[in-house]
Amino acid sequence: MLTIFGANGKSGRKLIARLSADGFSDSITAVLRRPEQAEDPFFKQHGANTATADVLDAQACAAVIRDSKPQTVVSFVGGKNEEGIRSDALGNINIIAATKAANPQARFVLITSMGCGEQWDMMSEPFKQALGEAVRAKTEAEIYLKQSGLNWTILRPCGLADGEDNAYTLTQNAQEIPQKYMTRNGLAAAVAAIVGQADSKGETYSVGAA
Repeated sequence: MLTIFGANGKSGRKLIARLSADGFSDSITAVLRRPEQAEDPFFKQHGANTATADVLDAQACAAVIRDSKPQTVVSFVGGKNEEGIRSDALGNINIIAATKAANPQARFVLITSMGCGEQWDMMSEPFKQALGEAVRAKTEAEIYLKQSGLNWTILRPCGLADGEDNAYTLTQNAQEIPQKYMTRNGLAAAVAAIVGQADSKGETYSVGAA
């Protein structure tokens, strides 16, 4: 059982399409923010069930986790809602807490961003000015996940762009920050590979173009 939060975003959709193409045999639940999004034929075409939750609502997150019973949770959650409230920290924290409460042995794959955590001091001032709020919030989610006791893996992709290329590189050296944009297809391939691995517990990877 795999539950994907942020499933309606570009990267979430690419992951669902990738898993479907790979013949992923587990049940997939795509978590959407609004009920009408479930009417999109994309999800049925790729064999994904749908659920609805505002990730800023802890009880809604808990209900989705309880109903979908995931062994693995993937979160692409980030950005701001219509009221300007950022979900990068609180939304992910709600999902992590709900997962831990329902299944402390669950796998949790969190997609954040280059520049998080120990990479912050290596980033340029323009990067910090443009993306600092989001990166600091994502770092807060990373810290919470690391302290959760879950079987966690963190992926920090570089800048993302559209394109058909599926290539990617993973590195555990925090000093190696990717310099080139990669495609969302490449990120989906990287996440799919991590989901299929059992030995990435407690690992943080930078993800970049090949």
